Amino acid sequence: MMIWSMTVANDTAQSDKFDYRPTVFLPKTDFPMRAGLPQSEPKRLAIWAEQDIYGQLREARKDAPKFILHDGPPYANGSIHIGHALNKVLKDIVIRSRSMLGFDAPYVPGWDCHGLPIELKVEEQFKKKKQKKEDISDAEFRSACRDYAKGQIDVQREEFKRLGVIGDWDHPYVTMDYRFEANTVREIGRFLENGGLFKGAKPVHWCVSCATALAEAEVEYEDHTSHSIYVKFAAGEDLSDIDAALSGDVSIVIWTTTPWTIPANLAVSVGPAIEYSAVRITDSGDNTNLKAGEILILAEDLRAGVLSAIGAEGEVIARFNGGKLDRRRFRHPYLEQDAPVLVGGHVTLEAGTGAVHTAPGHGQEDYEIGLKYGLPAFNPVGSTGLFDAGTPVVEGRHVYQANAIMVEHLLSCGALLETSEIKHSYPHCWRCHKPLIFRATPQWFISMETNNLRDKALAAISETTWTPEWGENRIRAMVEQRPDWCVSRQRNWGVPITAIRCEACGSHKVTTPAVVEGIAKAVELGGADIWFAHDAAHFLPDGATCPDCGGNAFARETDILDVWFDSGSTHACVLEQREELTSPADLYLEGSDQHRGWFQSSLLESVGTRGRAPFKGVLTHGFVVDKNGNKMSKSKGNVIAPQKIIQQMGADILRLWIASSDYSADIRISDDIIKQLSEAYRRIRNTIRFLLGNLDGFDPAHDAVTLSERTPLDQWVVHRLSRLERHVHACNESYQFHRIHQEIHNFCSVDLGGFYLDMIKDRLYCDGADSVRRRSARATLYDLADTLTRLIAPLLPFTAEEAWDYLPGSDEKSIHLQSFKPVADSSIDDAAWDRFFAIREQVHTAFDLAKKDKVVGSSVAAAITVPGLDDAFAESVGESWEQLFIVAKVEAGDAITVRAAEGIKCPRCWNVGTPADPAHAVHNELCPRCFEVVAD
Repeated sequence: MMIWSMTVANDTAQSDKFDYRPTVFLPKTDFPMRAGLPQSEPKRLAIWAEQDIYGQLREARKDAPKFILHDGPPYANGSIHIGHALNKVLKDIVIRSRSMLGFDAPYVPGWDCHGLPIELKVEEQFKKKKQKKEDISDAEFRSACRDYAKGQIDVQREEFKRLGVIGDWDHPYVTMDYRFEANTVREIGRFLENGGLFKGAKPVHWCVSCATALAEAEVEYEDHTSHSIYVKFAAGEDLSDIDAALSGDVSIVIWTTTPWTIPANLAVSVGPAIEYSAVRITDSGDNTNLKAGEILILAEDLRAGVLSAIGAEGEVIARFNGGKLDRRRFRHPYLEQDAPVLVGGHVTLEAGTGAVHTAPGHGQEDYEIGLKYGLPAFNPVGSTGLFDAGTPVVEGRHVYQANAIMVEHLLSCGALLETSEIKHSYPHCWRCHKPLIFRATPQWFISMETNNLRDKALAAISETTWTPEWGENRIRAMVEQRPDWCVSRQRNWGVPITAIRCEACGSHKVTTPAVVEGIAKAVELGGADIWFAHDAAHFLPDGATCPDCGGNAFARETDILDVWFDSGSTHACVLEQREELTSPADLYLEGSDQHRGWFQSSLLESVGTRGRAPFKGVLTHGFVVDKNGNKMSKSKGNVIAPQKIIQQMGADILRLWIASSDYSADIRISDDIIKQLSEAYRRIRNTIRFLLGNLDGFDPAHDAVTLSERTPLDQWVVHRLSRLERHVHACNESYQFHRIHQEIHNFCSVDLGGFYLDMIKDRLYCDGADSVRRRSARATLYDLADTLTRLIAPLLPFTAEEAWDYLPGSDEKSIHLQSFKPVADSSIDDAAWDRFFAIREQVHTAFDLAKKDKVVGSSVAAAITVPGLDDAFAESVGESWEQLFIVAKVEAGDAITVRAAEGIKCPRCWNVGTPADPAHAVHNELCPRCFEVVAD
């Protein structure tokens, strides 16, 4: 029914007749149709800040059960991007929904402040001032880092608040806070005390550009083109005892994609159960480093591929298992040293020759097999990627240059059998995106085996609830395979590893728990800089001696902690320290990359010091990608900034995009997607506006109607509302926010906009003000408005608060201080309603054809025939078939037909029928209902 347009039509067609406009109860509300979110939201934020809504919420929920979502700290560097917005809004939806579910759900935001990115930014600032880093004291540099981080926190804080994220923004946690740094010192001290922390020379991911070790979480894999080489290692002893055929010119062939590591080669590894063949070359082709008659040892399963690659032909003259080669001597291809054969299970037949070039200083598996055989972790490469003085062939050259140099040298010395280029996935630095190397250096590690840390962590993973469920297998596989945790960094800006070393024997046992606590208390007063400002003796009791050798000369360690240890300690430094929080947290919520990052570092830190996980549940979301599924990149020009969306459309539109997305996978965004979401928002907003508009003058204290006294149609929609409320409740508990959006949007579009609201417009607008049916409808509209406003509040906090302001009888306190309210239900014959809607859909199809053929102009002027009408249904819902189909006349028939109805169109309600009193001097065209209302 086109009731919204009635006043205009009456103005032209009824200008010389009675003006019925004042007698019609059209919607009336100041709740605006156009949201104007970019302008209204900042004003709302100011009101919330003035009223201290977060503080009020804490007071209101102080006796409620706790729900703790622990914030993973974003890095304090630069404005927020769309991924930040996704993460923070999801957290905010959790916090708001749990609060409305009746929990005390405080939210303490945090920031990660130490580490390399801030160091690099500060270095840039000094360069702009024409100051070199070497001319700046470490204390001055760290002070500049602290100031920079403070400024970045202020920028990001305002951007997060603009998203509508509620929290204790005035009292966040920051990892550079003195007390936080002190507690971090205590945490690393726990590992030192229980033996989990040790110092050793092991190969670690190393960035030669940033000149520091990297944690597993700081490694990104990107495509990289490497030199692929086949190199022969000549036998250094007679091998005829293995097989008589192994005499003469015998070599074993390796394949590698890191030629620069050949200078560090100490051995060749083979598989114990792999079958190897001795191949006598019969045709060397064009290979100048091969000759007929020499013998090459190759894995039998890879033999054909290798011979093809090196351009040679040969015959197998012997076969034997790799175990036969254990400890047999071969020679380095150009150095005067042996390269013994080691037997290890890490050797596979996936690629190469079945024999692995082994440099214990440049690879984890190489290191482990070398350790087994007593080989040192030899590393001739310095921190910036330059080979040490005295390194043959590549002395002083950079590892990036050494590949080509080594290929040329191996070719010239007769050892290179083939070279080519291969494109493969290779580890890169997360910060500078340069290729990494494995490099053995003295580093601090947390052992995965000491104290059974690995097994305990795997057990804790099983006891945690993972959302989505596949997250458990993902992190389990990572923990099962991960090496010891390298926690040291050779940088300036961070929490120091506060261990004191005996200069005589290298022991750190003088760093007792009492010494650690003394250091921590000093850090609480002066920050981590206090460690660098004093010598070791300052932190030791007078007369301290080394427990191992009795020495009395000590030095303090100068490495800083991996920032992942900082953030991994937040359960101890935040959850256990703040009165409003508890540990373990109910939920950690971050992107799926944090299975190898914050989730894992937090898990290992907590299990290693407390024997349990720091969380009960973990939720992960995907990454934001463009409409084609491509990663956001400035170079591709596909970056969409959250600030732009907020400025143009408002934070609630951005939040609705997030709430509507299935975060278990990557989430797509584009201008078109945002526009579609703005249409969905408009549907929800206009539905609420219609509800509020028809509640003008409604007082829930006096105008309420009990559910049992309402019309069956109103009971039906309350039944649907109750179902919606229960479903939203369940989805909030299971974090299925996209289903909440779907259900609310469908309810507004289908149940309300597509049926119920059309059904009740006639009685709302044209029944008597106090008619039973109109009172029933208005009481129902109030329930709808009240419930919908509550349900959308976690998703659309600005819009919900605005609607709450206009809802009659609403609590003067903010919607965000309210709770979800269960909706009373009644028994409904859903099957009968389903049959009705199936018929109604067929009738609507017939209407569309009739309108297209100009048989009728609108449904209220139509008469229809419908087969199989169930009169008992119409009677049970208390509505006539005319009202249910919104037509002038309904008759039984053999088929659905539509024709123009006979009768007079009532000038007040526009329904077609027989006037109540055709002889009346004024109201001779009014239908019986309107005549009664107007005459009264």
